[in-house]
Formats: sequence, C-alpha cells, structure tokens
Amino acid sequence: MNDTKTIKLIESSIEEIDEKREIPEELLIELINKNYFRLLLPKSLNGIEMDFIEYLKKLFEIASIDASVAWCINQSNVLSTNAAFMEKNLAKKIFDDPKAIITNGPPIEYDIKENKSEALVSGKWSFSSGIKHSTWVLAIFNDKNNKSKNIMLPTSSVSLEDVWDVNGLRGTGSYSFSVKNKVIPNENIFYDRLNLNESGPLYKIPRDLKFGSGFSTIALSLANSSINYALDFAKNKKGVYAEKLSDEQVFLREIGIVKGLYKSSKSFLDNTIEKAWAVVSDGIFLEEELLADLRLASTHTIRTSEEIVKKIYNLLGSSSIFKFNKIQRYFQDMLAISQQVQGRMYHFETIGDYYINSKLKKFI
Repeated sequence: MNDTKTIKLIESSIEEIDEKREIPEELLIELINKNYFRLLLPKSLNGIEMDFIEYLKKLFEIASIDASVAWCINQSNVLSTNAAFMEKNLAKKIFDDPKAIITNGPPIEYDIKENKSEALVSGKWSFSSGIKHSTWVLAIFNDKNNKSKNIMLPTSSVSLEDVWDVNGLRGTGSYSFSVKNKVIPNENIFYDRLNLNESGPLYKIPRDLKFGSGFSTIALSLANSSINYALDFAKNKKGVYAEKLSDEQVFLREIGIVKGLYKSSKSFLDNTIEKAWAVVSDGIFLEEELLADLRLASTHTIRTSEEIVKKIYNLLGSSSIFKFNKIQRYFQDMLAISQQVQGRMYHFETIGDYYINSKLKKFI
C-alpha cells in the first residue's frame, strides 16, 4: 500500500519525531517527493485525487507506525480539498508549489474588516497540526453576515506560538498562529464549502466528514496496533496465576472483548464509508441519513478505539507506564485523539436529535 522506503524511514524516525515535535527533514522530503500531501488534491492542480477508500488504507498503515505522521498527512490532505472551492488563481498560487502543505485550526479570537479589494486581519488560531513544515495556513472566520469564510495566509507571514507541551501526538507540533493588522487581498479569501468548482467524488463529501473519516481511521489503527502488541508482549510476560500472562483467564477474556469491539467498529466505519463513496462516485451528493451515519461511525470509532487502548493499557499492568513499552505511546496518542473535535461526545447529541426529529439541525 505504501512505499517500503517511506515506511522504513518513518520507523527509524519515531524517536526524533517525538523529541522534536515535528516531522524530521529527511522524512518530510521523502513524503513531499512521494506526493503524500497531494493525495486528495484535484488532478487539475497536479494532485493525485485518490480513491478515498485507498487513501484511508494508506493512512491506516502509516498510523500503525506513527500516529503523528498520519495525522499531519490527513490534516493537509483534507484541507487541500478546499482547492475545489477556491478561485483558480488562488488555488494555483498555493498548489503550483510542489512542496505545498496546508494546516489550520479553530479560531480563538479575530477582528477582520473587509472592503471591496482587501481585508485587514487580526486574530489567533490554535491546534495547527504540522504548522512548522507547512507553507500555508487557513484561518477560519465568520463575516458580518455570519457566513463562514477562509483566509489563506503564507505560513511565513504569521507568528507562531509554541503551546504544544503535550504527551500525545507530540510529532504534530500543533502550535497556535496569529496575525495583527495584516492586509490580505480578497483573492485570498473564499466562502467555506460554497461554489464547488470540481466534479470529482472527493469534493462531494463534506470536509469535516473527511476529517472524521481520516482521524477515526488513525484511531482504529492505534487500537489494532495495541491489540497486536498485547498479544506479542503477553507471551513473554510472567503471569500472576499462570506461567505467562497470555495464559491468564482475565487476559484471554479481555482480548476477546477488545477484538469484538475492534471488529464491530471497523465494520461499521468501513461499510459506512464504502456506502458513501459509492454514492458520491455516482455523482450524487450525500443525503442526511448517510451524513448522519458517517458522523456517527467516525465519532463512535474514535470513542471505541479509546476504550480498546485503555483496556490494553490496564491489561499489561505496570509495564505500561514505561517508555520502552509501545502501549505507552499508543495510549498517549489515543487520549489526544479522543479530545479532538471529531471525537467529541456532543456529536452523539446531534445524531440522537436526528433520529428523534428525522432532520439534521446543524451541519456536521
């Protein structure tokens, strides 16, 4: 699925990724040269415009080695699908650069004054994964008419604030960025998810649900890696009531439980995405029921993956607290993912309301 050289380079870079909180230069160059940040970009802009299901398979494999690298790849790729809603001049300005990498984050505060030709922009945005190696940032805001818009800013033009003192997903380097009284031409501003200029199926899936599909795939990969690691680790760990942990009844029971959780979540997520992809591949936009199912499958998978990784962490006992044990990294990364917006519990309220009223009351 992924190039062997790339996989080996990720494997050999794990400690450096964690220590420096970024993708190391050698690996970054490899990912750029292999078009890993252009997988979902329209072909009209020299992107790959990849089959979404195949894309998620690539992401799953990368996440099994390092979740931070997979996260940064997904962040930039999903944001690159905004090119389908940009004026051509802006899209070319950004993506004619073969090294183009995009990041964004939710706004903390902003003051934006628009006029006919330009805007005066001040504000701060947070959780911008991969910003240290990005070339452009996307700043989200609502205009005076409460319409959602995006501002594209060269990363070199914004101020970075290192707030990423965390234990999980350290390699994403999710800093905040800010600007003050920056004059931005109107050609760099476009409405969020309006004025679609591309016909491909990728661009008929709402951006947030592409995020949800990608990040839940990463979570599921961590859950799978945790189970596989536990199976290998237990064969060499002394048990309390048996010669090996792998012979303990409690271990056998919990492995059965987490395997059931994993397989049911994977089936729900895979089947829902496959159904959605078949619909948009026929040129049809997703109806509310399938939108609701995609949201539910993504959030459910993240929360279930968290449950799996926590169970494995506890199952392996005191060994889990040490850095040499891979479950420690899986655990920290999974907890970070569970707090990201795609895994928030309020999504269940949105879906519950849909099943009560047969109508989505807010965009998901």
